[in-house]
Parts: sequence; C-alpha cells; structure tokens
Amino acid sequence: MKIHTDEKPTSVTVIVDAFRAFATASYILERRPQKYIYAAKTSVISRLALDFIKPLLIGKPETGDTTIYAIPNSPTRVLETEITGRVVLHRTEAGAKGILGAKNADIVLAAGFVNADATAKYIRTLPNPKITIIPMGHEAINPSIEDDICAEYIQSLINGKKFSIEFYIQELKTGPGKYFFTEDQWQYPKEDFVRCLEIGRFDFAIQAEIYNDYALLTRCK
Repeated sequence: MKIHTDEKPTSVTVIVDAFRAFATASYILERRPQKYIYAAKTSVISRLALDFIKPLLIGKPETGDTTIYAIPNSPTRVLETEITGRVVLHRTEAGAKGILGAKNADIVLAAGFVNADATAKYIRTLPNPKITIIPMGHEAINPSIEDDICAEYIQSLINGKKFSIEFYIQELKTGPGKYFFTEDQWQYPKEDFVRCLEIGRFDFAIQAEIYNDYALLTRCK
C-alpha cells in the first residue's frame, strides 16, 4: 500500500518469521523485560551478556559453539520462565538476519501470526507508508509456507481484505510444523504449533532499533 501525498514516504520493512522467532518475541515482550536484545550470532550474544548481571539467554548456539542458552526459541518455554524485569538476549537465525538486513528502513517491524493484526493496524496509522514485507523462510535460505502465508495475511489486512489461514493448517502441520511433533519436545514442544498460529493473540506490533550487529526490540506504543 502506498498513499500518495506531498509528504515524504515512510519506509516500513516488515520482517516475517512465524515459526517461531516473532511468536517467541511477542511472548517475551508481553512479560515486560527490562531490555530485549536480539542478534543472529552467538558471539554477539556472548559479548553483550558481559554487560549485564545474570541475563537470560534464549535460543541455541551455532553448530560447534558451546554457549549455553537457558531455553530454546520457544513460546512455550517462555511461559515457563521468569521474564519480567530481566535483560533478555535472544539469538535466532532467519528473524535476526532479516532485522539486521533492514537497517536502511525508517521503521523495522517484526511479525508473526500472533501479532499480524496489530502490525497491520500500526502500519495503517503511519503517514504515507512505503511498505516492504519480507518472509524470511527457513534459516533465511529457503522459502517457507508459514512465512509466505503470514506475509500474505498481513498484506491483506493492510489492504482491508479478508484472508483465512484455515485452509493451510494441515499443510503447516505436516510440513514445517512437523518439528513440533517429534521426540525432541524440549526444543520443539508440540504446544508451540498452536501458539505460533494463534491469530491476533497480541495487541502490539514489535519495532526493532538496530545497532550494527544487534537490535533492541520493543512494543510499539
């Protein structure tokens, strides 16, 4: 959507990572952390962690790294963990790469199904937005149906059109969602599948403020 006015367009980039980065981020921000730091590399997380007393590390290290994360990138595990008032450092692959790669945008938003409605609603309040929606896909390498559907859903909301994901639920469950139904329930609890697809669960958009190799995530006011 582009509204033609005499005002300079506001460039808005929406990074979509539905399974599970920005569902997890929404659950974290709902619980009001003191500070929420987001990065793509464990080396960055380890460096920044030295600046805080007992920060909470969420995610998992790259192959070969021995950094210990308290919990995986999981909404369910977030619900089991004390978040309020803590400094959270969160590493993900695709979502973080997308955010850090959007540094030239005026506004960078992080979205999944759980805050898609709030994201579209926020965008519609902006003056003359020039919108780019980027579905990150699996590890920011291969396209993924969940991110493509979520991006289409957000675009439909911005344009005031209806779009239902119900038709895709079974395909999501047997495709990218299959990880949630394996034996590794610590990393991929089955409850995450439902939590990541809970449309409109959160009433806030997520904005990223980028600082070179990391970003601060906050709730849009």
